[in-house]
Amino acid sequence: KNLLTRPVSLRLRAVKTTSHKATKITLKIIFSIFFIFNTSLLVFGEEWKSPDSDTSLGHFPTKLAADLSHLFTQDNFSILCVGTMATAFDWGGFDPQNQLASRLVQLNAQPLFDFGNFYGEGWVEGGGALGSWALGALTNDPKLQQFGRDVTESLILSTTLVTGMKISVNRTRPDGESLSFPSGHSITAFCIAPVVQKYWGWEAGIPAYLLATVTAFARVEGYHHYLSDTIAGATLGIILGNAVVYSP
Repeated sequence: KNLLTRPVSLRLRAVKTTSHKATKITLKIIFSIFFIFNTSLLVFGEEWKSPDSDTSLGHFPTKLAADLSHLFTQDNFSILCVGTMATAFDWGGFDPQNQLASRLVQLNAQPLFDFGNFYGEGWVEGGGALGSWALGALTNDPKLQQFGRDVTESLILSTTLVTGMKISVNRTRPDGESLSFPSGHSITAFCIAPVVQKYWGWEAGIPAYLLATVTAFARVEGYHHYLSDTIAGATLGIILGNAVVYSP
């Protein structure tokens, strides 16, 4: 039958089903684009070595300042365009209903989302970064030192950017709290994924992106953020991580 000729209850059910399918399709498209952009170079690339081998604390500010110019690469511009469009589309189209949050709650995957929230904590990632840097120095492992240094740099840049944006935008969270946009947990989780990808290859890079995606969904499931907050966080995190490990 035509949708308009059905009983009201059936029409509402059909509309909800259609909306649910549209939400899932949109999510698949958004995160598929992120994976395509950031893993295609990986799969076909060679083992990567940092162009800056100086891992001393004294050199760290110099490298950080130099990496700021790497934000404006062609790859990062493409990611920024896709992420901005996805954020704007979700902000206007899906955030007002915020149906994704209730869908995620219905999955009954709380342990997974709890881990996602934990994984996106700054102190967790920061501790791992500094630990890698220190362990590399103690074991005389230059690669581990450089990895820890670059994750630390990525986290510092992400924290600085997200703090300024949260205060400037001051968007209200789904749970009524403030400082929703963009998601700090998401930018934290995603900013280290490009670094993992560069240093340890796609075998580690893809899991890093998957874990970051879990973090993004966990923030939505807990009504801490709208999906657009996490998309923006993911976009900015990837851009910053790419800048830190950029090589001509």
